[in-house]
Amino acid sequence: MKPRIPMGSLRRRATLAAAALIAAAAIGGCGGASGGSVVHASGQVNGHTVVGLYGSLPKSGTPSGSGTITMGQLTGDTPTYLFPIVPGASATDGTAFLISQLYVPLYSLQVGGSMQVNYATSAAEHPTFSDGDRRVTIKLRSGLSWSNGKPVTADDVLFDIAMLRAAVKQSAANWDQYTPGLLPDNLASAAAPNASTVVLTFKRPYNPAFLLGDQLANTLTPLPSSAWDLDRAGGPHLDWRSPAVAAKIYSYLNKEGASVSTFATSPLWKVSDGPFTLHSFNTTNSSFTLQANPRYTLTGKVRFSDLDVSTYTSDTAQLNALASGSLDVGTVDFSQLGEVGELQRGGYSVFGYPNIGSFGAILNFKDTTDHWGAIVKQLYVRQALSHLVDQPAYIRGVFQGAAATAYGPPTIPRTPYTPADAGTDPYPYSITSAAKLLRAHGWKVVPGGQTVCARAGSDSGDCGAGTPAGTPFKFTWFSTPAAETQSIAIESEAFASAAKQVGIEISLGTKTFNYQIENFNDGNPAAAHYESQWGVANWGEYGTTPYPTEENIFNTGGSENMGGYSDRTADKLIDAAIYGTQADAATKVADYLARDVPILFLPCADVIDAVSQKVDGTSDSFLAMTQDVFYPQYWYLKG
Repeated sequence: MKPRIPMGSLRRRATLAAAALIAAAAIGGCGGASGGSVVHASGQVNGHTVVGLYGSLPKSGTPSGSGTITMGQLTGDTPTYLFPIVPGASATDGTAFLISQLYVPLYSLQVGGSMQVNYATSAAEHPTFSDGDRRVTIKLRSGLSWSNGKPVTADDVLFDIAMLRAAVKQSAANWDQYTPGLLPDNLASAAAPNASTVVLTFKRPYNPAFLLGDQLANTLTPLPSSAWDLDRAGGPHLDWRSPAVAAKIYSYLNKEGASVSTFATSPLWKVSDGPFTLHSFNTTNSSFTLQANPRYTLTGKVRFSDLDVSTYTSDTAQLNALASGSLDVGTVDFSQLGEVGELQRGGYSVFGYPNIGSFGAILNFKDTTDHWGAIVKQLYVRQALSHLVDQPAYIRGVFQGAAATAYGPPTIPRTPYTPADAGTDPYPYSITSAAKLLRAHGWKVVPGGQTVCARAGSDSGDCGAGTPAGTPFKFTWFSTPAAETQSIAIESEAFASAAKQVGIEISLGTKTFNYQIENFNDGNPAAAHYESQWGVANWGEYGTTPYPTEENIFNTGGSENMGGYSDRTADKLIDAAIYGTQADAATKVADYLARDVPILFLPCADVIDAVSQKVDGTSDSFLAMTQDVFYPQYWYLKG
């Protein structure tokens, strides 16, 4: 199911042992698609069996050491922002990918198919916790430098924190990973005792697993303080340590970060420390070219010269490019699985693995149209809607087997925090059960017609507060266009057909992924005037973190809580996972949310990629692609 929210906000993350996660994935992996899917030829990736891997990974060869690798992206999910502190409205896969190639995070995530801190691609070494887990000491790795030749220092981390403070002070929507009370609000102090050391002191103790996996990993990114300490082009260098000055600097960087027309020409973005630099950007279709950064040394020298990322208007257009051999790396939609054999015969390795996260259609609790917000606040309503989701049928018909049932956040690949009964549907598909729930709560159910509230009120047998008698059970449902993601469109139509059987009228519409995450977002004050223009939004998934507290996503006021879900018990459980010491705290969050239905949970889909026989790299770098994390610095062209 693509597009997907990128791993950037997939902030949402204690280090997990690769063996443990891979073994757990064997219990409930998404793989096993029809059409001859196989485990990797050796059955091993870095010594671990990958059960449920669809297809096979690229075979090794001899690096040629030069040339260009081509890669595809889809219209509607292209880069729209370049400053690493990304607003929620710009948090597309394309934005996350481009930024990840130009800037090295303090701690990056994903080692192959296992969600854990990847120290090899991080700017810092393993942190040290002290003072009752209130203080974190971070040592930067040696040899990391900016493309202008200056070293990456502790001040660059403090500059990032100063920009974060300025960003969220202006608006919570300015940072897609922001949750009030967490970073940067929870910092008592941030200091640099020397050029390579950062000491962060928090206002209260936190679970170290939470601090590392959720607050530090994929959230803090050293920024070039000596090059970006400006409030206008060509202006003087300013003292960013002053909050008032930092606010001016942030405003300038934020404005420039959204200026797509100057991505490739602005002096700001010429300064980077990642494996690549931005060489060109097509302002018409957002295609771009990256060049290997000669100063990048973390994982060794990049073994090819250019990465050309081309924009395709649809899955079909991208598949045609793969079939013609003009594209080296691209994705394959579920509607195209019948073409996999042809791609393999044409010299492509096609492989897939489940992308961990919460798959579902976002319920809008603030939509006042036909009292939808009041209706969906009722738990029995969300239970009834869940009974209309036929996940096994979707997997067979929509995803052709390349997916697995997922009844909560997140379930597959399994982690040490996945509930034991995550594979059991709390609300199994049943038209009868859905109708029974509605009738028991005051609705006159008219199969094939229009179900209406017949008994208004707040008692146990009534429709619920805020729903007058005669209110029709109807709402709008937006998916991404079929040209952008066919599987989501088909899945949405299947649900609407089932809902009609209990008299629920759904008006289906389409909006691009970029449009939906920008405008269908109750967590963004700037999108408030859109609140009653959508009832459900189905665009993909929320990613998660190694320590899946689900803050930002399902807590009241979370920056990515796009539907405005608010539940006191959920808030308390999320807080317990963040601040408490119980080992199963995150498990309790997932277990509760699976039953409270904050979103309409949908199948966990494999992410399927195709790589030309001309390209090879480490197995981990290819498996990471299935989690929307890209390490092309490990790729090479075969000689």
